Amino acid sequence: MSEVGRLFLEALRFDRESLEALEGRAERALELGVGGFILFGGEADRVAAMVARLRAAADRNLWIAADLERGPGQQFAGTPTLPPPAALSAHPDAEEATRHAGALTGRVARQLGINWALAPVLDLDVEPDNPIVATRSFGSNPKRVGRLGAVWIDACQAEGTAACAKHFPGHGRTVTDSHIGLPRIEASRDELLAELEPYRAVLDRVAAIMTAHVAFPALGGDGPATLEPAILRDLLRDSMGFPGLVVTDALIMGGFGATEESEGALMVRAVRAGCDVLLYPQDLAASIRAVEDAVREDDALARRVRDSVARSEAVCSAHSGRALESGRPRDLESTDGKAAVAEESIVLATGCVRGDPEPARRALDRDAPVAVRLVSDDRRPPGLPPLGEAFRAELMRLGWSVAAADRGSGQPPGQRIVLLEATPQGWKGRAGLSRQALETVQTELAAAREAEQGVYLIVLGHARLLDSLPGPAACAWAAEPVMESAAARWIDGAIP
Repeated sequence: MSEVGRLFLEALRFDRESLEALEGRAERALELGVGGFILFGGEADRVAAMVARLRAAADRNLWIAADLERGPGQQFAGTPTLPPPAALSAHPDAEEATRHAGALTGRVARQLGINWALAPVLDLDVEPDNPIVATRSFGSNPKRVGRLGAVWIDACQAEGTAACAKHFPGHGRTVTDSHIGLPRIEASRDELLAELEPYRAVLDRVAAIMTAHVAFPALGGDGPATLEPAILRDLLRDSMGFPGLVVTDALIMGGFGATEESEGALMVRAVRAGCDVLLYPQDLAASIRAVEDAVREDDALARRVRDSVARSEAVCSAHSGRALESGRPRDLESTDGKAAVAEESIVLATGCVRGDPEPARRALDRDAPVAVRLVSDDRRPPGLPPLGEAFRAELMRLGWSVAAADRGSGQPPGQRIVLLEATPQGWKGRAGLSRQALETVQTELAAAREAEQGVYLIVLGHARLLDSLPGPAACAWAAEPVMESAAARWIDGAIP
């Protein structure tokens, strides 16, 4: 078992593999000496139990990481979902809402045995056609994004869970999804340096910074930032003075492998460029062998590997000092009341409701059956219940008469609420709505108007989408159950 293995985090996908397959993958990865794992999907109890087994089987501290930008429920069923950064930023008390979200995320993560939350996103929401940032961002103002990012990071890390600012030096200007291909940003060096403000705000506090699989010719090189020493070593380490871990974005992404080089050669380049942790390679064993082979022939690379491993183990140890909780996560939906407080951040801020909502809301009769029409423009993320389930349940709890669930318009016309799910997702490849989703929404709204029935549209996505949609509508930012529930309360008037 070589030291090189410590550079890598293997993926365990509860959303794709059987428990037996996961156990085998984890055992092989531990034999190869990995530094830890990144987890996707699964029931909270099942995840916590496996993490406990992994820690018991390892002879060292392990990184157990997960993408938790919208709370633990983004990945793990049975844990709280939270508003995305765009919704937190729109809250009247954005810093307090962001603090609650970071703290709840950090605390519940540790109950699962996770010590690394790969969040928050510090990319700027400056390009409407960006297919992958949008609601994942705290906004377009660099200082505000940095301030809210710092609040989230401090709150999460105060609970003992490391945070990770991403995606350096910024994914906000892209119009290509780096999961699919290599975006290229042609902005000037001065423009790009001005947009580093969010990272400057967190340099001395965040445990890690994640690289962008995006090309920035003005900052150095034509390849992704993940492979460019001018960006990672010269700019981030030397010029900006970042002392923490540099971790790659997932190495299975198209933006990383956009050249004709082998995966192993790219791994070596990433280490040379200044990456300390290599996240989610396609072929773990082959990637480790490639770096080992290069290290045997290059003393400078060997020193770089030793430095990265030492840095990773030191940061990991600093976030493993508090005893990790294990077993069944306790009272996850009401930990210190933070879940309830976080729900309030859905309060629909000025500018996120088109026109005067009152006439449209009053046109809906809570005592007559209302159909909840479901239109999804997404793949449903792992761990989330079916679209509309939380919305319908909350309406019924509030005393509404809700008709049977229906995804089509085949039933007789009646009053309806249209729930449109349209969120940024990897491999989706676009920012706006598909033609099919847009036409379905238009058909639903037109049918209700023709029948002179009440109708309202709730967009579970970015407020910008309201501009392309007809009729009375409001933005609820994301598809998490917490957002659906709050949108139902807003329809009811429980949220003004």
